[in-house]
Amino acid sequence: MRTAIRNRLIGYGFKTWAWSVRMRRLLAALGRPRLRGVEHFTIPVKDLAAARRFYCDVLGGALMMTIDDDALKKFGRPPAPDGGEGSHHLSVYLGGATRVDLFLQQQGQTAPTLGHPHYAFGVPARDLSKWQRRLAAEGVAMDGPLQLGPPGHASIYFDDPFGNHLEITCLGFTGAVEQRPPMHGRIARAA
Repeated sequence: MRTAIRNRLIGYGFKTWAWSVRMRRLLAALGRPRLRGVEHFTIPVKDLAAARRFYCDVLGGALMMTIDDDALKKFGRPPAPDGGEGSHHLSVYLGGATRVDLFLQQQGQTAPTLGHPHYAFGVPARDLSKWQRRLAAEGVAMDGPLQLGPPGHASIYFDDPFGNHLEITCLGFTGAVEQRPPMHGRIARAA
């Protein structure tokens, strides 16, 4: 019980600290140009239909738009060369205001045993075990929950169907957790 309370308090402390860092940055930038946040980031995928199933159905994302030759035509642009390689994509919202663009691209995924780059998504601590069960029910190989940060930090590591490394993370976790780095080689999917 004491550990659970301690982990929750540490989680609140880290969230408060991060908020104070953002506020100091805001105040220090008054009157100067500043970045507002991550607007979107891109992830290479080898199959747009499989990417839509994984990121929308498994991870619960909301599809904003599909950019293919039909969409390009509507925008007055010519068809994409190379069957859309590097041009066709899906825009998905997975939570918050940051958009994830899943670009058709046969190369560029992280090497199976390297930890970086990876893409981490935050969840409330009470939901981490639910995510673990949901991913397991979908047959997604995972490693975790693991603690790499302060007490109460926990993350689950897994790959999308194309070998991109993903993480679901939280602070204030009170469940069982191992303290070690992820073993990406154990969760690598056959691309």
